[in-house]
Amino acid sequence: MPENIVSYTSEELAAMEVRGESRTDWQRVKAMTDAEIDAAIASDPDAEEITDEDWERVTMTVPVQLDAEMMTWLKSQGEDYQAHIQRLVRQEMQRKRGSYGV
Repeated sequence: MPENIVSYTSEELAAMEVRGESRTDWQRVKAMTDAEIDAAIASDPDAEEITDEDWERVTMTVPVQLDAEMMTWLKSQGEDYQAHIQRLVRQEMQRKRGSYGV
């Protein structure tokens, strides 16, 4: 990552706002109209248009809540636990599709 770019989690950003460390004027942002937002984007030399090809590469993830015992077991299986979860859910989906003809 370039030296002048900093990355924060949403939790870190929320904590910074609570501590008064945010330099964003959120009241001004929330008050902006769609036209004002579009104009701000158009005037930003760093803004890039999102193309259809960009959207084709987007992957949506859905968070899944697992208890500690499940996470411990999944991580003990010797592979990427997220891939393991996906495989298990896919197997269940295919099983149910076969049972229900969906």
